[in-house]
Amino acid sequence: MKYGAINVEVWGKMKILFTNPTPMIKYGMQKGFQKLGWETDRLEVPQQTVEGLKSKIKEFKPDYIFTEGGVDTKKFIFPVLEECKIPHIYWAVEDPIAHYTLAMQWAQKSVLVLTPDIEMLESYRKRGHKAICIPFAADPDYYYKYPLDKHFASLDAIHIGNNYNVFPERRKAYEYIIKPFIDKNKKLEVYGSDWDNPRHAFNLPPQYIKGHIPHEKSVIAYSSAKISLGVHSITNSRTMQSMRTFEILGCRGFFLTQHTRAIEYMFKNHVHLVWSTCYEETVELMEYYLKNDSERERIALNGQKFVYENHNYLKRAREIAEALKVVQI
Repeated sequence: MKYGAINVEVWGKMKILFTNPTPMIKYGMQKGFQKLGWETDRLEVPQQTVEGLKSKIKEFKPDYIFTEGGVDTKKFIFPVLEECKIPHIYWAVEDPIAHYTLAMQWAQKSVLVLTPDIEMLESYRKRGHKAICIPFAADPDYYYKYPLDKHFASLDAIHIGNNYNVFPERRKAYEYIIKPFIDKNKKLEVYGSDWDNPRHAFNLPPQYIKGHIPHEKSVIAYSSAKISLGVHSITNSRTMQSMRTFEILGCRGFFLTQHTRAIEYMFKNHVHLVWSTCYEETVELMEYYLKNDSERERIALNGQKFVYENHNYLKRAREIAEALKVVQI
């Protein structure tokens, strides 16, 4: 059915239903739309079935359905989209890895595609899909400087993330972002899975492996540790990078990260964060900034202010709403 161009301002408050309860929705995009004045709801994991989604739609009556990612959600969302005809928005967080497979399947069922990777826009447009670039961000009401935690404050560095074996540049970064802290006997803790997987090219000594950390505790760690370490799976995009960049900076954490095209394109070195390109550079940065608390604090504060002003989820939600005004349903 053709509804024509939806003008959000004319239609007044809109209702949007999120189909995933991931942290970037629960603590991010959903909050952005709430601040924009939209009414929001989301499916929780037990509701992620065909019947669960239908029940939520009947109860909430959304104007839009919003899906972030799509690996495990196709089985219960696709059948409902075919039946209910509610306009669907897709955030292609798998771009560019699954761009030509998974993302394109979702694009065909969506009135608007959001991609964190600006280089993918032309590909969507060539195939007739409306798409805009929506990178990750941070909501200031959740990602802020939490009270000092004595344990995390005692650490020289922390890294939160899984040990992936499929991204060559990320594997290299383990060797020159994480390993220097081990070689120089710094107080380091690493959270996530597969850090002792014998099939992986990079492993950690057991004393550094701390297992899973709840997302709600990660913000405390970022707020307190002297240095938060960052690595990235995608290195050649101007916008696609780890979502932890924004989370760490939002928590006013001092971020020492692998250099990528997006990091350089979106941030300033030694102003918002610091980046490294090799082992020796990491050692130099590590030794300098661990001895200079005021410099770490200055950069961390600059990074937080920059993210709050330029990369918050209210801004992202506003950009999405503006794009929806001219989408033909």
